[in-house]
Parts: sequence; C-alpha cells; structure tokens
Amino acid sequence: MRNKLMLPLLACTLLSMNSCGNKNNDDSVSLDYEKYVLANGLEVVLHHDDSDPVVSVAIQYHVGSNREKPGKTGFAHFFEHMLFQRSENLPRNAFFQKIDAMGGTFNGGTSNDGTVYYETVPRDALEKVLWMESDRMGYFINTVTEGGLKREIDVVSNEKRQGENAPYGLAFDLVFKNLFPEGHPYSWTVIGEIPDLRSATVEDVKEFYERYYLPGNATLVVAGDFDPAQTKALIEKYFGEIPARPVPEAPKTWNVELDATRKISYEDTFCNAPMLILAYPGVEAYHRDGYALDFLTNLLAGDKKSPLYKVLVEERKLAPEVEMFNYQLEISGMIVFDAKTFPGVKLDDVKAAYDEALARFERDGIDPKDLERYKITEETRTYNRLTSTNGKALAMAHDNVFGGTPDRMLKELDAYRSVTADDVMRVYEKYVKGRNLLAVSIYPEGEASLALTGSTQIAPEQETIGEQQMNAESGAVADDPYEKTPSRFDRSVEPDLLPNTPELKIPEIWSTVLGNGMTVKGIEYCELPLVNFTIELNDGMLLDDPDKVGVAYLTAQMLNEGTASRTPEELEDAIGQLGAQIRVAAARESMTVSGNCLKRNFPQVMALVGEMLLSPRWDEKSFAVVKERALDNIRQRSTEPKAIASDVFNKVIFGANNILSNNVTGTEASVQTITLDDLKAFYAAHFTPKAARMSFVGGLTRPEVERALAPLTEKWEATAVSIPLIDGNAARPAAKVFFADYPGARQSYVIVGSKAMPIADPDAYPAVIVNDKLGESAGSLLFEILRLQHGYTYGAYSGFSQGNLINTFQAWSSVQATVTQESLTLLRDILKNYGTDYSQQWLDHSKEAMLRTMNGALETPNAQLNMLRTIVLFGLPDDYVKQRENTLKTFTLDQAKTVIGKYLNFDDMTVVVVGDAKTQLEGVKSLGLGDPVLVDFSGRPIR
Repeated sequence: MRNKLMLPLLACTLLSMNSCGNKNNDDSVSLDYEKYVLANGLEVVLHHDDSDPVVSVAIQYHVGSNREKPGKTGFAHFFEHMLFQRSENLPRNAFFQKIDAMGGTFNGGTSNDGTVYYETVPRDALEKVLWMESDRMGYFINTVTEGGLKREIDVVSNEKRQGENAPYGLAFDLVFKNLFPEGHPYSWTVIGEIPDLRSATVEDVKEFYERYYLPGNATLVVAGDFDPAQTKALIEKYFGEIPARPVPEAPKTWNVELDATRKISYEDTFCNAPMLILAYPGVEAYHRDGYALDFLTNLLAGDKKSPLYKVLVEERKLAPEVEMFNYQLEISGMIVFDAKTFPGVKLDDVKAAYDEALARFERDGIDPKDLERYKITEETRTYNRLTSTNGKALAMAHDNVFGGTPDRMLKELDAYRSVTADDVMRVYEKYVKGRNLLAVSIYPEGEASLALTGSTQIAPEQETIGEQQMNAESGAVADDPYEKTPSRFDRSVEPDLLPNTPELKIPEIWSTVLGNGMTVKGIEYCELPLVNFTIELNDGMLLDDPDKVGVAYLTAQMLNEGTASRTPEELEDAIGQLGAQIRVAAARESMTVSGNCLKRNFPQVMALVGEMLLSPRWDEKSFAVVKERALDNIRQRSTEPKAIASDVFNKVIFGANNILSNNVTGTEASVQTITLDDLKAFYAAHFTPKAARMSFVGGLTRPEVERALAPLTEKWEATAVSIPLIDGNAARPAAKVFFADYPGARQSYVIVGSKAMPIADPDAYPAVIVNDKLGESAGSLLFEILRLQHGYTYGAYSGFSQGNLINTFQAWSSVQATVTQESLTLLRDILKNYGTDYSQQWLDHSKEAMLRTMNGALETPNAQLNMLRTIVLFGLPDDYVKQRENTLKTFTLDQAKTVIGKYLNFDDMTVVVVGDAKTQLEGVKSLGLGDPVLVDFSGRPIR
C-alpha cells in the first residue's frame, strides 16, 4: 500500500496471541511490555518473549537531518557512520567484528527525523550488546580522530555516489530541495552534499554528539528472550551512569504552502525514458488527516481498479505502472505521484491523463468496498511487521520517540478503521484538487522536448569523475591516544556470555501427498494469526524455448491478470477483501505462487489460488499490458550498473547460447516475438500437480490445511510433463576481463567470479563455510579491506548462488570510479592469497559465528517458509539444516583449504567491470590480466 520511502508510521506492539489450539479463530491481540525511565532520562521499553532464541536491542535517537544547519548537511547520517568506528572501550571496527563473531546482525539508519542503531543476537549475548551500545552513547567522543573522520567521509561519499550512479538517482532529492523552502529542515537530503561532508571537522563531530547523543534524547528497547530482572540491572549498570544533559527542544511542525505551481526539469544521462513526479504539500506524522490521505492515494493509484492506473496504464498506455503515496514526516509531509513512462512519451500527455483520472475519481466517487478492502489490508500489513524480534524492537523504539508510546500501533489501527468515504473526499478537496504543486520532469539525454511545457530546466550539482578525491590515506587508520572517561567499573573488560545459550531447534515438519500428486510440507506457527505459503509450480525459465526466453515469465504474470470468471480488477478486489496477498512469479529455476493472509481467511484464499491456477483469463488486452511492462523492465535493467554486470557475467560464464545465461525476463527481441498462444502452450505443457510442491507455515494443523486444499485437489488433475535436458557444462570464457562501457559512471560495478556447485552437492555447504571469512558480512575480509581500510566503497561482499543448474560464485562491489584499478588489485590479491592465508583461527571464528547464527535463524515464519522451500525445490532432506550443523562442527582446516583450492581459485575466475571506459579502461588493462574484451550491456563482444 505504501511506497518504500515511507517511514514506519505504525508502531509495533508487544503481543500475546491465542494459541494455535484455539479453534474459534479469535485473532485478538493484547499488549505485553514494560516501560520505565532511568534517572538520566533514558526511556527503556522491555518486551519479554521466552519463545524467541534471540534478543534484539534498538536505540532510537531523536536526531535526524532535520536538526542540521545549511552548509553542514548530511551530518546526522555521517555521524551515524562515525559511531560504528570505535569508542573508548571498543577498538576500531569492533562493531563489525564482534557482532559478527556473536552470530548476530546489526545496522544503523538515519532518516530526516531520527537515527537508530540495532542488533539481533543469540540471547546469551545480550550483555555484550548493552556494553557496546552504552559505550558509544556515553564513551565515544574522545576517540574521534582526523584520520577516522576522513576515512568515513570517503565511505559516505561512495554511498552517495552509489545512489546517484543509476537512472532517476536524483529524483526525490530534487523533490525535497524544491518543495520545501530554503532553510526548511527538509530542504536538504539526508545523505547531504559531498562538499559539506568534506568540510566536516572534529569539532563539528564533538558539537553534534554533545547536543544530541544523550540519554534523555533516546529510547532503548530490548525484545526477545531475556531475564527481566537481570536485564534491568544490566541496563542500569551500563547506561545508568551516563550523565544527563539538557535535552534539545523537539522540532516544531512546519507545514508548507505553495504560492504557485512550480515546474522544473533536468536531463538524466543514465535514464532511457522520461519520468514525471507531482508533489503536493502534506501533513506531519500522526496528523488526523494522514489516515484518510493514505487511503486517498491508495484509491487513486493503488491497484488495477484505481483511476490513475486505468487511464495512464490501460487506456492511454503511457507508462507500465504508476504510484502515489502519502509521505508523513515529523514536522511536515507531502503527497506524491510518480510515473516512469515508456520511451518517447511526452510528459504533457502524462499530466493531462493525470488530470483526467482525478476528474474520473470525483465523478465516480468511492466504493465503500474499496475502503474496507484497504482497512483489512492494513490489519494484515501490521501483523506482518510483528513476525521478527528485530521488527518489534525497531518499531517500538520509533513509536516511543515519535508517537509518545510504544503501543501507538493500536491507536493507529483504530484511526484507520474510523476513516469514512467523506473523510477521503474531504482531504482530496483540501490537499489535492486544484492545489498548487511541484512538477519534476526527468528526461533522457537530448530529449528536453519531452518535459512538461513551462518547466524551468535545472542542472543539479554533481561531482564529476575528475573531481573525485580520496580524503584519507590508504591503509588502516592510525589511532591517536585519548583520555578515558571515568566509570564506576572497568568498561574495557568485555563481559562474558550469559547462561542459556540457544541451541538449534528445527520446527516439526509435517508432510503429505494429496490425491492428485501434489506434495505439501508444513510447519505450525502460533505466535500471530497469519499464514504464509508457496506453491512451486515448475522449473520456470529453464523450460523456455531458447529462442523465446520470457515465456515462463509472461505466463506467470498473466496468471495474476484475472480468471475466467473475474476481471483483473475483480480478482485484485477479491484478494484485497481478504486482507491477503497472492502473487505468481517466475524465476530462472522456478515458478511460484506465494501467498500471505490472516489464518481465518486461508480457505477462501486457496479458493482464489485455485481459480488463478486452473482458470486463467488469457485476455489479449491484459497480455498487451503485461508484455509492455516486461519490455519496460528489460529496458530499465539496461540502465542499472548492478543489473548490467550481472547479465554480462551470466553470459560469459554460461555461454551466450546456453539457456542458463539468460535473465528470466528475456530480451527485447525475444519478448517481441512472444504471443498469447505461446503462453497457453507453456501452461498446457508444464502445469501439473505432479510437479507442484507446496510449503506452508501458519496457525493451522495438517488436517485443516488438507481440508482447505481439498477443492484444488479435486479439480487439478495430474498430467504427464516432459522436462528438457539442459547442458550445465559451459565452455571457458574467451578472456579474463570483460568491460561494459557506462559513460560518465561515477562508480564502477565489479564482479569477480566463476561457475560453482549445485546446492545438493557435498561441497555446497563447505563452500558456504569458507566464504564466511572472505565476504559474507561486514566482518569479512572484502568489507574490511576495501571499505574499512581503504574507503574505496560503501560495501564489498562475496557468496555462492546455489540452485540445481544455475550455480555461481561471485565477489562484488561498487567502487569509486577513480580507484577502479586499485580496487581490482585488492580483489585479485585477496582471492589469490586466500587459500594460503586461511588459518585455523579464521575457521574457528567462522564455525563459532555460523553455529550461533544458525541457532536463531528459524525465528520468523518467513525463515521457516524459506527452509521448507529449499527442501522442496532442491530435494534436500527435511533435516538438512541439522546436517549442516554437523558438517560445520566437524569441518577441518584441511577440508577448508581443499574447498578453497577447488572453488575460490582466482586463476579460474572471470572479471566483469561496468564503468566509464574513457577514464578507467587503461587502468584495468594495466593489471596484467590480458586485454579486456569490450562488451555491450547484454554481454556480446563489441567488434
């Protein structure tokens, strides 16, 4: 319902749910949390759930980019980065290394309004996390050095470049800068400007810390399995002695009005089709009109029935899709419509269609059923946010700071339930109809005529490749001595693990084979009244004719476009009325129906699934829309460096004529040839329950699931299918290095990799083990060397992608353009030396961390569902996770070195670079890896 940009307006609550054994389908929710305040002002929220094997800690600070000053933009986000460096009692980069060693995950995030830090670890590591978080809250500032400051400026600059080095990368930055007046706290971007970052000083850091990083300006949440009395004592020990300081005044509401409509336009050298954004001033978070505005934007553009979709997508065929969302922040907000159009579309036509759709909305009014559909969808969405301990901790912390209470969600749901059609029309009249707005036209290079008439052309300030510079010297940051802050105890001593270390517990799996041959595996999940399921239908793209790749993809898309008895709009409405999500999608090795719903509605949802699978609509009009959307998807991929690199890599690794080398969507040429009859033939040949495998996680027993599936079982008759033989052996690539020229790219996207083993191979999990130290996480070598030691990138990782036939190893990173050669040199050296450098210490670290991670990995229903999917997709035993645990415990250094020699040999790897050839190709040539082969964006050599 909401755009991905939305802040979490609904708070998570701490839940006590009825058990699965309750057969009356009572989905009532009760609160279960404790909130108190330390003497220094820190607000603490505790949610205890002894069913969780993990514990999550979140600290939400009431400081975002809206607290910054002009000329010092991006500082809140930059400061968030600085707090990951070190503190008085934690050495440099300890957060990256220690959380990884604990078997946990961590991160931080900065928004316009707040900054949050969070960790999820096995429950016995809680004291260690409280020790670490308290150290950077109260014992950080003395450790800030000029060298550390410069290194983080390099890292944040690369993060900014990474976001901008793609089509439409500046779009919403320009909305903020031009909708809000100069001086407004939202008139600059969260990530800031590179010149402002470069001007940051140690004194700036200290001033920001003293003003905002204090106990009274934060909320600490602990969620999961812990001893409440012990945890209170630990929180007092680690946080209680941090001195109270004056709490800064909260920002004041500052909603804006536009005196006139403003139109701006700019040329985006990376995009290949125009985009129009229309933004209206809105309201701040929790404003009474916000709930109706959410529903308004959904009614206008949220589904196939909405007028904006009908006019722009179906009737005028101007865009493959549209979206509209209500974006509420702490002190103001905005209402935004956007559409990425097809190539060559004039944005005047888009605006005219937009106006026509609004007029249609006024004329037709609101169907009460549509409003009720969005209300029940809101309920399901809220429950889905509560399925992980980390999600609960984050949302409670956010809502306590910004909503005044960690249980704000219930009030929000009540507010949504009370919205009427009159409320929606009232906010439409007040905020949208005839109101002044900001129009942003984005057009490809040389196509200014496509912009809205009357637009003022602007040239956003962007750093060129020639202007790029490194602020810090390469290598590890040299740390100066510093004065330690007094403490009641020795904070330099890392605490031990607590008792009650979790052990691997695999939920009980039930299995059945239905009368028509479909297999079903399930897990009973009782915490929330939800059901999650998938049905693996066939082998997806692998079944395509090599000359018509894209048939499987389009077939899956068409199954979402109505049934024999329901139009696309009617099907979408029926799904929405149940508060459900049902989607058919094709991948390179599978085609899957996925679903999520309230458990009470599962039988009705499965009835709809049956309609979709057994009675496709095969409508020519819908097929035209689906086909155009697929073609647009292909065109958009051809502008995204990461997607280009992936496509090139697959072509050179598997061979251009091998079905394995394709993207599931196919190519423009292949999709253009596909007809609706091709889809019908694919459906007839490859849809049978004998090939179907269902995975189920939810609050229903096996007999209850079987009863819900009975109608589908009876109607879906088994038929024979044939599976084509596919040659998984590809010829060795013709060269070592392949270079795709992306003119003007301010970052180079790099992949180094090779073919690998299928997931069922005995070496598959040993390969995952040896990759852990190489590039699995922020605690691995690639991240440490390329980001932490050199500042060349925002992140660098590696991993094995393992299926049945499509199996690869890849190490990848998006690096600052001017250090492409240096980054490749580091990647080469790391990989060449990995087998020699790999030690018993590294192996022991990986074994401990991976075992601890494994013990909490099945916490959420989605994790359990993914385990079942892995079993049914790849034919693994039900206890494969337990088998992996045994492999990990007994794995030796000699075995590790053998696996590294077989699968992580740089001499057997291929290098793909997507970057600016004019400035970077010569440097790549100088590496001595042979002459790079220039290729186009699909991997074909350029002669």
